[in-house]
Amino acid sequence: MNTAQIITALATIAANNVEGYTVNAHTLQPVTSGYVVAVQATQNSFGPDGLRRVVEYQRTHQEIAAFGGWLDSETGLYYYDACIIVPTMAEAIALAKVNDQIAFFCIDNLKEYNQDGTERKKKQVSGLRPGTQKRRL
Repeated sequence: MNTAQIITALATIAANNVEGYTVNAHTLQPVTSGYVVAVQATQNSFGPDGLRRVVEYQRTHQEIAAFGGWLDSETGLYYYDACIIVPTMAEAIALAKVNDQIAFFCIDNLKEYNQDGTERKKKQVSGLRPGTQKRRL
């Protein structure tokens, strides 16, 4: 797929998964396991320009295994991230620190964690209200 096709596909995925998603950067299929850590270089990427920036960054950085998106319920902005997927919390904590992330996400249990590995309870992940199920995509 070329860059324009990936952007179009991700925009469609985001529109159909407003609460958030994580997809493989090469296949655009759902990531089903692991800890998701966004990279610092694509922080604050929202809207069409942010989506383009994330896709272009992935094209030149092979360590980027996934694309993610999530709705910030406080601002109403939909953020796009270039992400690294790792199998352990220890690796996620280390990557979150290196990438200056305040939090990371575990796909296996659908929980968000602070940079130090403590469960994040301050606000709901991806704008979900308490008791709402997050779909895995």
